[in-house]
Amino acid sequence: MSIKDFDLSTIQENAFVYETHLKNVAKRRALWQAETKEKIELTLQVIQKKFLSLNFLVQVNDFQKNHESVILKIRDHPSGITEGFSEEAKARHYVHKGGVLGFSQMISGKISVWIKFTFVEDIQELEEPVKELGRLEPSYIAEFIIADYVAQFLNEIAVFESKT
Repeated sequence: MSIKDFDLSTIQENAFVYETHLKNVAKRRALWQAETKEKIELTLQVIQKKFLSLNFLVQVNDFQKNHESVILKIRDHPSGITEGFSEEAKARHYVHKGGVLGFSQMISGKISVWIKFTFVEDIQELEEPVKELGRLEPSYIAEFIIADYVAQFLNEIAVFESKT
């Protein structure tokens, strides 16, 4: 049987779909570098400055190009739980690890929005798994969407902490 005997139309269609996917990945990555990463960072910094009492930290994790994250973290702080009742200076203070809202660039170039819940080190046996809130095209990212995710993050953290 020769190659002429095969119907190559399905392969041709799938090749076109795959090539289109690869082009879209390149476009998403370029948009992330040119606009989206900075837009997320600047918007989170504005929120950080308006809500100083929440002790937010905005951080860009860019040690892997095209697989970067911009996060809003509630800073770690003393949990108020200590070990021992004798001299306060010698008592062990357990750390309350702050929650994180992350905007991470996926392999496809899309943006994954996720939450890491708060955790008291050496007190809670298991950390809650990371919760994904959504996956977005970088072109959809706007200040109001970022702000909505921050509101959702704070709600999720408050509900979670009220249960623990």
